Amino acid sequence: MTTIRLVRSDTLPENINYKDDGCEVSYSCLVCPLPICKFDDPGWLQRESRQSRDEAMLIARRFESLSVSQIAERFEVSTRTVHRVLKQEREGTRQLPDSELRPMLSVLTLRTQSAFKSPQPLPRIWPPVADTEYDPVLVKTA
Repeated sequence: MTTIRLVRSDTLPENINYKDDGCEVSYSCLVCPLPICKFDDPGWLQRESRQSRDEAMLIARRFESLSVSQIAERFEVSTRTVHRVLKQEREGTRQLPDSELRPMLSVLTLRTQSAFKSPQPLPRIWPPVADTEYDPVLVKTA
């Protein structure tokens, strides 16, 4: 038989007052638009921002016919960074966003629905059902 050890009540997460300071993305964690917290996976936000920036640089080059120095000035990066992105696109080695690395459920989704199955209702045992289509539920007591 497994025994459960008692713990101090001040160590339980329910008894802690958490301060919701947010970050530079949002003033509060509860209204954050990110699908995953930047503190849970710091590299994710960096990768996502860099991939969005690189995509915008390629669009600016393709549709606006901007020069490398104009793109670098607009996106506040070095010309070397622009050349690197253009080379990766030309050679087909640019990393595209990987859906495997993205979170399954966003925080906004979790606010409206639970990731857990809803519990099934317990069978009705008292008062007895008047219908004849249901068999009565017998409860064996010790």
